[in-house]
Amino acid sequence: MQEIVFPHIVTRAVRFASTAERSGEAVHDELSRHGLGGLPSRDVFASLWPKEFEGVAAQFLVEEPGSGRVGGYASLHSLNPLGRYVKCSVAADPEVLGSEGVAHAHALAVNYAFAMWNIRKVYFWVVDSGLPALRASGVEVHREGTLSEYVLDGERLRSARIFAVYREAWDADGAGYVRDAAAGRAA
Repeated sequence: MQEIVFPHIVTRAVRFASTAERSGEAVHDELSRHGLGGLPSRDVFASLWPKEFEGVAAQFLVEEPGSGRVGGYASLHSLNPLGRYVKCSVAADPEVLGSEGVAHAHALAVNYAFAMWNIRKVYFWVVDSGLPALRASGVEVHREGTLSEYVLDGERLRSARIFAVYREAWDADGAGYVRDAAAGRAA
């Protein structure tokens, strides 16, 4: 019997706080104002994060629970009920949240998507070579494709890599990881 995925928004390492809808450039500007480091460039945010009319499904500031300090941002956008997918973008500063907080932020975003909508996969479009933050969850992450020279980052063309997390894999491994993290247990 399949267990119901609950839309957790708090773990011992991070807390999601609802925020106003923002496009990629506005997210970058806000995180920069909070003094976060290790972020992709503004050009990457503009290219891979939601555009003005792309349909934001949910967005959250990622906060450190003890202090409330902003340590990142999570966006679920381009929800397609017919195709049964949503795009996810997460930016998290490990200097603020630590590696566990970065892992929890990614996992909470994926978990929230599967809990809220009848979708079969969550896409991540990134310029990095992988999604190491999701390794801790134990869920299998599929590389679905590469768009060569897709993002103009300053004066350099960079490839976008498309990764997906499937519901079946999340139900088997990821949901339990988030449940344990939300309960304060070591995951």
